[in-house]
Amino acid sequence: MRIRDYKIPVNIVTGFLGAGKTTLLNKILEEKSNENIVVIINEFGELSVDHQLIVTTKEEIIEINSGCICCNVRKDLIDTLNTIIRKQKGHARPIDRVIIETTGMANPAPVIQTFLMDIEMSRSFKIDSVCAVLDAKHLFQHIEEDELQQQIAFADVLLFNKTDLVSEHTVKELERKVGEINPHAKRFCTVNSQLDFTQIIGLHSFELSNLLTIQPDLLNNIAYHSHNQKVNSIVFHDDRALDLQKLNNWLAYLVQIKGESLYRYKGILFIKGIEERVVFQGVHMLFASTKDRLWKQEEKKCNEIVFIGKDLDFSELEEGFNYCLV
Repeated sequence: MRIRDYKIPVNIVTGFLGAGKTTLLNKILEEKSNENIVVIINEFGELSVDHQLIVTTKEEIIEINSGCICCNVRKDLIDTLNTIIRKQKGHARPIDRVIIETTGMANPAPVIQTFLMDIEMSRSFKIDSVCAVLDAKHLFQHIEEDELQQQIAFADVLLFNKTDLVSEHTVKELERKVGEINPHAKRFCTVNSQLDFTQIIGLHSFELSNLLTIQPDLLNNIAYHSHNQKVNSIVFHDDRALDLQKLNNWLAYLVQIKGESLYRYKGILFIKGIEERVVFQGVHMLFASTKDRLWKQEEKKCNEIVFIGKDLDFSELEEGFNYCLV
C-alpha cells in the first residue's frame, strides 16, 4: 500500500455519563502500548478531569472542553484532525490510530458525519468502530434520554458494562431493550470494561449501510443537536485542603438526597493528611475514591471537582463543598 493511500483508523468511544468510557480507554492504551496513538478527549462542562485519569503513556492526549464535540467545538475537532494530518505527513513514525472519547452527553452522529462528509477528513481517516459503553446498573434509568438512544443507535459495538452489579435476568432485559434500538451491533458483557480488545479494535466493523437504516438522512444536512436543557454541570476549583471526615459526611448526605439527580461526579482531591492525590468518581448513589500518585514537586495541590446532573443547584453544592474545606 502506498503511504499516501493510508487512512488513519479512528475509534469513537461513546456512552452515557459514568458508563466506563475512560476505564475502557485506559485498558485499550495499555493493550496497544506499542502503537502510536493520538487520543482526543471531550468533556461536558468547562473543567476537564478525564485527562488526569488517563494512564501515564507516551500517547498524545488532546483535550477539547470548550463545549460538546458535536456542537460548537466541531470546528475545533476538524482543526485538531488537520493538525494530526500535518504531523502525519512529516512524522518519522506514522500515527497508527486516533481514539475519540466523547462527552457522555454527545450524539455521535455529527462526529461520524465529520469523517464521512468532509473531503479532507474522508481522505485521511477511516472510522474503524463506534463503541458505546452502557452502564448496566443505571441503563433503565436513562434509556429514554435522547442522547443515550442516539449513542446506542449509532454504535457498531455495544459494551454492557458493570454487569456484575445486576442479575442475569436484568442483562437479558437490557439486551432485548437495546436490541430494539440497534439490532445490528455486536454486543459484549463486561466488568470494569475488560474484554479481548481484538474483538472491537482493528476489525473495521463500522458499516455505513447499517447506520443508514437507522438514520437515512445521516449524509444529508449536518445534524442539529441539542442537549437536555435540564442537565447542567457545576465545577469547583480550590487550592485549600479538604477535611476527610467532613467530605465523607457531605458525600454520604448528598447521594442520599440528590443521588437520582447526580448523573456523574468526579475529580482530583487534595485532602489534609494524605500525601497522594485522591481520585474521586461517582454515578448516582454509587461512588468511590482511591489514592492515586504522589503530587509532583512542580504541581500545585488543589481540588478539581465536576458535578453533572439534572437541575443541580450551584448554591447548595457550593455550601456543601465549602463546609468540607479546612
